[in-house]
Amino acid sequence: MTVDNSTVTISAGTTETRFSEGSYFGPKANWVIDGTLEIFSKNIWIAPGATFTGTGKIVIYNPGNNPFYKNMTSGATNIDGNNGAFINLLIEHRNAENIVLNDLKNPGYEAENPAGSLAASLNIGGTMDLATDRADIILNGNNLAFNTSGKIINYSRDRMVVTENKPLGYMIKDYAGADAFVFPIGIAENDYTPATVTPVSAEKIYASVQDIAAAGKPILNAALGMDRTWHIFGSKSLQANLVLQHNSITNGNLFKDANAGIARYVRDAKWETVKGTNPSVGVHTRNNILMSTNLAANGGYFTKLAVSGSTLMIPNLYTPNGDGSNDTFQIRGLEFFAENDLIIVNRWGNEVYKATNYKNDWTGEGLNEGTYYYVLRVKDNADAGWQVFKGYVTLIRAFKK
Repeated sequence: MTVDNSTVTISAGTTETRFSEGSYFGPKANWVIDGTLEIFSKNIWIAPGATFTGTGKIVIYNPGNNPFYKNMTSGATNIDGNNGAFINLLIEHRNAENIVLNDLKNPGYEAENPAGSLAASLNIGGTMDLATDRADIILNGNNLAFNTSGKIINYSRDRMVVTENKPLGYMIKDYAGADAFVFPIGIAENDYTPATVTPVSAEKIYASVQDIAAAGKPILNAALGMDRTWHIFGSKSLQANLVLQHNSITNGNLFKDANAGIARYVRDAKWETVKGTNPSVGVHTRNNILMSTNLAANGGYFTKLAVSGSTLMIPNLYTPNGDGSNDTFQIRGLEFFAENDLIIVNRWGNEVYKATNYKNDWTGEGLNEGTYYYVLRVKDNADAGWQVFKGYVTLIRAFKK
């Protein structure tokens, strides 16, 4: 192992290389890197108090690829950041067998090491470059945090942050303002389900991914859902726009992108779904979400749900009396269908209302109180067949509770 607990300077144009199995940086380590620090170590332990600054970079390689110790085992690089100071450098992640955030044993320094999801938390104030395919970061129940200057680049399905199916361990971003930030997260390697969050102002956002069972937020009709849940919450109660991408392999057999939206968990298998946009396969948006500030709150869990004809909620009573409540014949879920048309007739079969692409705006103006009958047709998409629904609705203006 190599152990450093003092000021070290790497000048511009020069490179220092660590071939040791373990690289340990003590609480008084002050590295000023204007050149390059190459690390081929299996374990990297960074004490609280250690600092890394400069205009250069740190390059993380697979320990088995080092040119000096030919018998060193190939594998992941374990990093224990101990929730210490933000590393204000470019970090090139070039280990195709991953970085794993791991709570390593203190080599003997007098330092208070954090516990829980902060035990091996790694804090980035510069740039984390996922510089080669299969160079993932496995959170392993720990946090990967970026401050207002920190960013992650070159992410993709083959270069991502794996949150696993664990209740702890988040990718965290501290926003300087209303800028979009992509959390390139997924439950496992190659299961790429990124979340893009854009808050209205400065905010700290936490994000991870689990499957439905691990999150403990059930879906009443799993066939209309998909088996992923994003856990996203903030440090402030601010509005944010959200873009979620998922893989079709997780879809229920009735899930369709075109009539799906991002759903927020309420309670007891109840999800509140809002229609957004579906700009490409597996990608959905939802705007103006008030972020939950409690990691245990139901409102911090999101998934995607589709609607079908069986999930349309067509009322049999409405009260167009101008009190602002239930004033129109409102069919919940209608906005998820590509096309619809509606015909209303009275009890003698005379047509009293007709609409193509009905907007939930019929007030029954000019009609007497009483029972009317509807024929509603909906299409999932332009090429689909019509689904037809028939029923009745009672119009009451002087409604008494």
